[in-house]
Amino acid sequence: MAEISYTELSATAQSLVASVVQETLKQKGILLPTITDYSSFAVKGAKDVSIPRRTQFAAANKAENTNLTSQEITFSTDTIALNLHKAIYASLERAPDMQSNVNAQAEMIQEMANELALQMDKDIIVQLRLASAAAPDHRVQFANTPTNTIQQTDLLEARRLMNIQKIAMQDRVLIVPPDQEKAMLLISDFVRADSYGNAGGLMNGELGRIYGMTVIMHTELAAAEFFAYHKSHVAFASQISPSFDTDKDLKAVADEFLLHTVYGVKVLDSGKRGILFNAAGA
Repeated sequence: MAEISYTELSATAQSLVASVVQETLKQKGILLPTITDYSSFAVKGAKDVSIPRRTQFAAANKAENTNLTSQEITFSTDTIALNLHKAIYASLERAPDMQSNVNAQAEMIQEMANELALQMDKDIIVQLRLASAAAPDHRVQFANTPTNTIQQTDLLEARRLMNIQKIAMQDRVLIVPPDQEKAMLLISDFVRADSYGNAGGLMNGELGRIYGMTVIMHTELAAAEFFAYHKSHVAFASQISPSFDTDKDLKAVADEFLLHTVYGVKVLDSGKRGILFNAAGA
């Protein structure tokens, strides 16, 4: 990025920098590809996005000369409030910028994009933790407390709970913190990402796969927790995609930089599509 400078590129810089910002967000954001994106429904004028869900029919036995009982399904919605307006503002005086040995503007822009990507992941993690506490409980205690490290039995329990909820086999994800990575790699059934590869490209932070789940490491999880979930466990909607703007602050003889976005994140289906493992099981 050292060659990109707003001062040097003038009129063309804003579009080039915006491209750099988008690429940085893509590279640094880990969790967004693992959840469901409803951004296309976050239109102008909307304050939220409603996602419908329904109950299910049940197959019944038909007895001779006996009418079937009419069944009903009911519809409800999960609502994503578009209430997260995240922004990073910075100002850089032109004289020290000109005299600096580093491209301060480029470094500022990249750091802004890094921080915004991390903030979006943090907001997703808040929703990932909202796994259902109703029977069967999806907030589970580590099998080997008080050591609190991932064991094979934990992963099999996560798979069992998702199967009970009739969750699709594809698009299942396991997110682990750095403290659990070693324990994860020691499980014999774990297949490393560098072993199986992926013609479509690996997810950012992907370690490998186990029991049908893509395993990803994320630094923002607590040491004694991990998540197993389906892509439909959490929904995301962006109303304003990350937008980068610059302006001149004449009275300060400086350039201003702003990166901001508006989005919402929401756990779906009362948290039944994900499992939280931690020391307390709560």
